[in-house]
Amino acid sequence: MRGWEYAETMLDKVSRTFALNIKILGKNLRRPVLLAYLYMRMADTIEDDPDLSAEEKSDLLNKFSQAVNSGNSDEFANALPQSWKNSEKDDYALCCNANIVIPLLLEYNAEPIKKAVEEMCNGMAEFAQRKFIIENEADLDRYCYYVAGLVGAMLSELWGHKELRELAVSFGLALQLVNIIKDMQEDSLRKVCFVPQELYRKHGIDYARIFLIQKAKRHLLDAKDYIKALPRYKHRIRLFCLWPSLMAAANLRVLSEGGNKITRATVKKIVRRTTLFGWSNSWIEKEFSSFS
Repeated sequence: MRGWEYAETMLDKVSRTFALNIKILGKNLRRPVLLAYLYMRMADTIEDDPDLSAEEKSDLLNKFSQAVNSGNSDEFANALPQSWKNSEKDDYALCCNANIVIPLLLEYNAEPIKKAVEEMCNGMAEFAQRKFIIENEADLDRYCYYVAGLVGAMLSELWGHKELRELAVSFGLALQLVNIIKDMQEDSLRKVCFVPQELYRKHGIDYARIFLIQKAKRHLLDAKDYIKALPRYKHRIRLFCLWPSLMAAANLRVLSEGGNKITRATVKKIVRRTTLFGWSNSWIEKEFSSFS
């Protein structure tokens, strides 16, 4: 299995939520966004690996960024741990087969994607060296920008709407903050904490959690304004942005009420209703207000 067939297959294997979003895009955007997602997933796999040291993560992230920018993945692939090459995990397999997915970028205007991958890898390497310690809100904002905010900026560039960069970054931050809140317990089990330590020490974990929820809500309002600013005729792009945003908003309400995550029925309802009404700014305004 080679080329685009491999990329499409791996998208379904490594994506929990974005495979559906990517598939709704038109043909001119679907494939570059698919590649961007896979590359960022590869960087995330390096960042999350529990067995790599900070130095090893920094080295691999640097080699991966160079591979995406040059189109040559040999040095990156040779530097991967042998255990990854013997693993059955899809995330590791994707990294080990970088030579299949990275050359596909040559078919597109790759600069926005190359720039985003480089910035993400540099930021992840920085926080790896700091052992992912989030000391204060500024650290949190910086980390969330590297792993999600810059993705929003990249997407807006691919959409052809650079002027919406600020709102697009906030759109990405909203999704990342909800993920942080949702995964707090799971992260604690693997001894990782993205809650600002300053807040935790002064006020306790319950206050910090409420703080994060309120912060996420503010960014979700920007996400709403970002989507409304996209042209109505770009319905597929709107759906791409609406689905994760409204799911994040619904998750945030569930989390605020002491729950864990939304049901599949809620996901299906969001997909169905946005497909019908996502062109309407007044409907979008009303839908977001129902989660506030």
